[in-house]
Amino acid sequence: MKNFLHGFIAAIVILPVGALGYFCMGFADAQSDVAPSVLESRMMGAAVHAAVARSATKLVAPIADDDVLVKGGKVYVEGCQGCHGELGKPFGEDHSHYPRVPQFPYTGTQYTEPQIYWVVKHGIRMTAMSAYGRFYSEEQLWSIAAFLHRIRTLPPGVAERILTKSAHAGASH
Repeated sequence: MKNFLHGFIAAIVILPVGALGYFCMGFADAQSDVAPSVLESRMMGAAVHAAVARSATKLVAPIADDDVLVKGGKVYVEGCQGCHGELGKPFGEDHSHYPRVPQFPYTGTQYTEPQIYWVVKHGIRMTAMSAYGRFYSEEQLWSIAAFLHRIRTLPPGVAERILTKSAHAGASH
């Protein structure tokens, strides 16, 4: 029993120290143009998703009607689609860098509205997702969240309203 206990304690100490040494000595790949390992992708994906879910637990999304979705869609078209995919256009993003940027019109999102709101407001560290809370109003943040949550299942006519209004707004500049 004593040997088991010593082995257990040694494993608890040696594994974290070894992992820390691996990273601190520069053995982990850091370049963004090489795909991360499956283990790294799963661990970091799970860690980010869990952190976002925990941070957004007390947020409650307001009810969103078609007009709110159109407002959120307009903000998306004007500020987000350059990285996250163009609404109404075929998929064409280059995915040679990591972490990959989610292409919402084609893949949707696994996040809830409160989680999307939180991500847009606060960003995700160590990715290209910046914090936009200081640039958008609360109403805009919630409208983006509502839009992105439903981007693959928008009600009839909403996408057309977004693209029509955006095209007219772009023509006046």
